[in-house]
Amino acid sequence: MLSAIETSEILGTVDLPNGTSELCATASGRFDETHGRLVLKLNSYLRPADLLTRERHFRADWLPANETITETVDRPESGDLAREIFRRWVRKVRDAAPRLHSESFSP
Repeated sequence: MLSAIETSEILGTVDLPNGTSELCATASGRFDETHGRLVLKLNSYLRPADLLTRERHFRADWLPANETITETVDRPESGDLAREIFRRWVRKVRDAAPRLHSESFSP
């Protein structure tokens, strides 16, 4: 049995030469019960903050490379582990960014 995991967070906005953009971090993955492992794909991207602009995702050189994390874990701990991995990813993306505006209030 596979259990899907999806989460995302807008970390704030950054001013870029082509306008203000939102900085986003995401995690998507699954817990594979057969093999007792959690597999998470971690992603970060920018998107225009202007509501009148068609949404598109793009990357900047300063963003960390996307990652895939695989951890062996028991099912009951997989949710907590996924949240902890995502919290670390959010910190890494936030630390890589130039000055953020409107930062979220997550720890």
